[in-house]
Amino acid sequence: EALIRWNHPTRGMVNPQLIAQLCEERGMIGHLTQFVLNTTLRHQTFWRSQGVDVSVAINITALSLADATFPGQVEQALATWNAHPKRLTLELTESSIVENEGMALEFMNQLNALGCQLAIDDFGTGYSSFAYLRQFPLRELKIDQMFVRNILKEQGDQRIVHALIDLAHTFEMRALAEGVESSEAAQMLANMGCDLAQGY
Repeated sequence: EALIRWNHPTRGMVNPQLIAQLCEERGMIGHLTQFVLNTTLRHQTFWRSQGVDVSVAINITALSLADATFPGQVEQALATWNAHPKRLTLELTESSIVENEGMALEFMNQLNALGCQLAIDDFGTGYSSFAYLRQFPLRELKIDQMFVRNILKEQGDQRIVHALIDLAHTFEMRALAEGVESSEAAQMLANMGCDLAQGY
């Protein structure tokens, strides 16, 4: 997953969510999203030329979801960097879908038609409507780290994660667990049938 990083000369590492929030407040989030998209695809193309063929994911904000030109921007970026759309996952949060439900289906269908993968991020922390899983062409369900980080100790979290993995598979989606920081947690998730794992 591509996340923006800013190593400030006096403040040190600035939180990516703070950067996104400031860009939204100042009307610059579209520019930031384009920078992340193009930088990610440029790196991905370079890695592929070096024999490393990896998938990458970027976060899409509610404002991008409401931007009718965004799917065209993605198409242009894919063409510019000769990138494989199936290797690009665009992550949407439940809250962003709720804010733009009317446009969300058309937006996702256009990106799906390009061959991009669509993921619902932080599932289980917001509205968690099964209607989104049934209605939208999502390919991946990301299980929030709040359920994953204590999976080795908390049986309640184990049950939730297992249920979310099963839910993803029921809707023919990949299950990705966020916040996996140990081989023991990764093994437990693999035993549950989780498809992918991501560290914090």
